[in-house]
Amino acid sequence: AVRLLDRGFFRIGGEEYAEENESFGLATMRRSHVTLEEDYTLTFDYPSKSGKRRVRSVVDPEVYEVVAALKTRRSGPRDLLVYKADGTWFDVKSDDINSYIKEVTGGDFSAKDFRTWSGTVVAALALAVSGEVAKSKAGRKRAITRAIGEVAHHLGNTPAVARASYIDPRVFDRYLGGVTIGGVLPELGDVGELGQPAFHGRVEEAVLDLLEEEPSPALEKVA
Repeated sequence: AVRLLDRGFFRIGGEEYAEENESFGLATMRRSHVTLEEDYTLTFDYPSKSGKRRVRSVVDPEVYEVVAALKTRRSGPRDLLVYKADGTWFDVKSDDINSYIKEVTGGDFSAKDFRTWSGTVVAALALAVSGEVAKSKAGRKRAITRAIGEVAHHLGNTPAVARASYIDPRVFDRYLGGVTIGGVLPELGDVGELGQPAFHGRVEEAVLDLLEEEPSPALEKVA
């Protein structure tokens, strides 16, 4: 479940909300919402918050095997994420996932932090790509608007919600100050683990350096 949060930008979802509104998140996803594709691809197609359709594909061999077994099981509830104990099936609930995250991190973190971090990384990458062509004040404003749009697209939010809730504002402060993670862009073409999005690993380290204003070869001046 946590790996899917990291790979797919999912909302965690709530059991009561799903029951009342027929809107789903990761914890409330049903077996019918996922399709098993070739090349270890999982395609999730489901009504998200406010009933908005969301389609998200995740490529991950390890997760694929687990989800395939859960989807094709012959018994148990219609929810996708379940486990069996003493012969009885139990749903994996949002509280279970959040409790696990707190336990393994040792901090006050939750599923929402995965989306906030992902949104921040996507924004930082978008600004780095546009850095060379947005050296004017107006150009940078347009670049920020485009970056927010990218985050909104990935998370399935409106741009207003994406900016207010899912992007660390320091990314924009650093960009307006002339600094991006442009130094890490050449590494995006490197071959990595199958299923690992381009913004994991070294890119995430670069974003941390950007936010904490640490000297790093991954950071690049654009002004």
